[in-house]
Amino acid sequence: ALPISMRELRDDPLIDMKFMMEDSGMGKTFLYSEIKKGRLPSPHKIGSSSRWVYADYQNWKRSHFSPLQNAS
Repeated sequence: ALPISMRELRDDPLIDMKFMMEDSGMGKTFLYSEIKKGRLPSPHKIGSSSRWVYADYQNWKRSHFSPLQNAS
């Protein structure tokens, strides 16, 4: 039998700042200000890199962008 890949085991893959910037269209400074304000969770440090749980990012994005969508 083939081993199950780590991707299948993890419900919450980790993402980096570059992914969040490209996906949200927001800059690094804005995203870090959201972390300081407590709106976006702090990253998990893995070695020298920072990673966020994808589900946490999705929750932030939903709460951040829904008022903008309702206005249009």
